[in-house]
Amino acid sequence: MAYDIRSFDSVQIWQNGFADYWGDATVEDDAIDALEQFCQMVGDDPDAIIGECLRPRPSGEELVMRTRARRKYIEHIQAFETQNESRKMGNSVRSFFIHNGVAMNPSIVK
Repeated sequence: MAYDIRSFDSVQIWQNGFADYWGDATVEDDAIDALEQFCQMVGDDPDAIIGECLRPRPSGEELVMRTRARRKYIEHIQAFETQNESRKMGNSVRSFFIHNGVAMNPSIVK
């Protein structure tokens, strides 16, 4: 990528949310690197990925989860984990989604 991934709003939201939740802890560089590799794999930037998963309501006051997009990215994260043989890298990407308001829980099996 020809830009600093940390400059994206969604990455800053992740970093701020992480620090708030964990008491001034910071997102580690290897987690940022994992997100950057994930973005390269899917061919999109962090803000575009989150924008695909969350859309504004017609009133513009709230965001709505786009289930198909969320499922797509859950599958991409699973492929990313397999490709890199690293659960930790997948968890870093999941953390990014979660702190941006995108639930990463799998479907409930009946």
